[in-house]
Amino acid sequence: MSGPAPWWAQYPVISERRNGERFIGHRGPFAEDLYASGTPPAHGLSRPFGISPRVAGVRIGHRLRVKRHESAWVVLDAEGVLGRLRWRPTDDGVVDARTGVAIRLPESGVLHVEQVVISAAGEVVDIAGTVYPD
Repeated sequence: MSGPAPWWAQYPVISERRNGERFIGHRGPFAEDLYASGTPPAHGLSRPFGISPRVAGVRIGHRLRVKRHESAWVVLDAEGVLGRLRWRPTDDGVVDARTGVAIRLPESGVLHVEQVVISAAGEVVDIAGTVYPD
């Protein structure tokens, strides 16, 4: 007999990866629409810079602080840094070829978590969503 379904089972699977990870959550607006509205998408944390094990406790619907720190944007919970967004300083001000609108990355804001990556073991290993500037 199996136990209760995991919390994330209520969300649709957006994609599955070869390594067994699943990208789940709500499909949001297109990135170009988010850039045009001034609320840039966050497509996940940068794995080469390290992701805190605390990311396993993040859920769809959580709100997390985003702050620019030197040449990177960090995502913070109440205990500190969870990781760095994949944003690059050179992306700020670049004109999106699809919309003709300049991409603006805020100095700070709130990340609304709308998707998560679930490992093959069933734990959250990455997060994504929309950043609403302060």
